[in-house]
Amino acid sequence: MFFPTLERIKSIAVKHSGKSYTPQGLTKLIRSQFRDAQLKFYTQYDCRVAKYNILIGGEYTPHDDEDGEPCVHIHLTYTNKKKISIDKINWEVMGFHIATTVTHEYVHQYHIRKRNYQFGRAYQQNNVSCLEENMQDYLGCEDELIAYGFNCAAEIVIWNKPYNQTATYKLYHKHFEKDSVTLEKLRKQTVTYLKRLKEQL
Repeated sequence: MFFPTLERIKSIAVKHSGKSYTPQGLTKLIRSQFRDAQLKFYTQYDCRVAKYNILIGGEYTPHDDEDGEPCVHIHLTYTNKKKISIDKINWEVMGFHIATTVTHEYVHQYHIRKRNYQFGRAYQQNNVSCLEENMQDYLGCEDELIAYGFNCAAEIVIWNKPYNQTATYKLYHKHFEKDSVTLEKLRKQTVTYLKRLKEQL
């Protein structure tokens, strides 16, 4: 679903060129590119977000999925409530980030459903600082290693980056520089998703 999603989001730049939308209106427009009733978008504001930028975050909630409720939550954060011109947004970059975030959460959904709505293995932490511990707990668990393997593969395919130059690899290398086992797990997941993405081209 990654490539069709990417193209649909990027097409907004052409179909709606010359138009301006409020953040809520733009969120609604982006949401309209998806049919899944379990996918929910939210509009948020933060003055620290750069003008014409949108921060994108996602979350998958297995308990909601099990109950048939919206379970893939995508948060779009804007700098303020003023209207935004479609032509001021870099839709190549925006399309990529939205498509990877949504697909990342669907990867979580696929694997957690296979485990009967159970999370994967937690990260076995070492003696590190509290902040480092939190990041390692998050990034090092089985579910995130799988999903970020997809992110890394998407960067390689779309931006033609070497593996060790991707933002995903750099993030993991920063927090797991001395943990070759976790870095190898990320590499293996990246190889898996790289093969799948190339088969879809």
